[in-house]
Amino acid sequence: MEKLMRMLKGLTACAALVSALALTTLTTYANTSVSIKLAVDNGFTLFATDPNTNQLVLIGNGYNFNQIFTFNFTTVPYSYIYLMARDDGVAALFTAKTVFDNGAETVITGVSSSTWVDWEVNTIYKVPDAFSVLPSAVLNWGGDWHAPAVGNLANSIAGQFPVYGNFTDGERFIWAPPGGGTQIGFEGYTGAGTALFRLRVLPESASMLALGAGLAGLAVLRRRKK
Repeated sequence: MEKLMRMLKGLTACAALVSALALTTLTTYANTSVSIKLAVDNGFTLFATDPNTNQLVLIGNGYNFNQIFTFNFTTVPYSYIYLMARDDGVAALFTAKTVFDNGAETVITGVSSSTWVDWEVNTIYKVPDAFSVLPSAVLNWGGDWHAPAVGNLANSIAGQFPVYGNFTDGERFIWAPPGGGTQIGFEGYTGAGTALFRLRVLPESASMLALGAGLAGLAVLRRRKK
């Protein structure tokens, strides 16, 4: 009887582990909703992975320094959001607030955090004509990734450009090093050209909880086997 009870307990632990791991599998790959508010000098194209095709697609684009753009879309956790930014040579900048899963995590450009990695910029800064709406231009960019130059608060120029007063969460200007002009906190100009940024997509919080449950179940099973 005692042996039977031990077997039943073992089966119960296995069932719990299988359930937890199944939940992890289902939720880890659940899509992540994204809402991004951004402004770029001078033009930009925004790309993300389509969860239906798993292919990089164009989300949107714009060409107006004195305008804030907002995009809402769904993408794949742990993929990347890419922003290609073209500077006409005056004051290169990019600033954004990115919200994942309706506030589960928020990424602010130029602000360090223990829970997210800020936007990165590619080491290759190309000529203005490299600017493109084609995903292939992103995929074939080459180069490596590193931290961007970080400038002043975006709303520091609200006196001259009132629209930037809408950035109220500490968003800062970022650009390809060495920067884009002392008037927004950088030390030098990159000159006219095209930069490529990327941001890692954070998973939904439920995925992380499920992963923790799966690991906990595995630990219980190992203890029972011992």
